[in-house]
Amino acid sequence: MAHKFTFIVTVEVEREEGKFASREEMAEAIIEWLESADEGSIDGIGADGESTYTTTLWEVEEA
Repeated sequence: MAHKFTFIVTVEVEREEGKFASREEMAEAIIEWLESADEGSIDGIGADGESTYTTTLWEVEEA
């Protein structure tokens, strides 16, 4: 049986140096960063600490 979870992630950025980047450029970089966070599985959970779940769907959307 598959379980579906939806999370809302809020990212706030502040320029530290260099020239200004567009909001679109920042959003693209954040989306790439979030998409690369998919580990493919969740391990070491459950009552015995030995359960493994495989990630079957991974989507990142800009609100």
